[in-house]
Amino acid sequence: MMYERVIAKVADTVGLDKDLVNKVYRAYWKAVKEHIEELPLKEDLSEEDFNKLRPNVNIPSLGKLYVTYDRYKRIKKQNLIINEFKEKKNAAH
Repeated sequence: MMYERVIAKVADTVGLDKDLVNKVYRAYWKAVKEHIEELPLKEDLSEEDFNKLRPNVNIPSLGKLYVTYDRYKRIKKQNLIINEFKEKKNAAH
């Protein structure tokens, strides 16, 4: 279904205005996005500090969006390698 049709169907089902349903839906995902962006994941965190962050979001009927410490460290290492490669490439020009 197209987004607008889904919003209209939900609005009809719950008896609310389509604009209100749309705003609530977008606000929900905005809150999830802001929570993730506020996490200091660009810093070099210890496992203890990482676990204190609560970098997981549980979305009812969809599931949990999460990242493990091991995955965090692998992504940090991958980004470091990519940045080093870009620096070498730029220095060669």
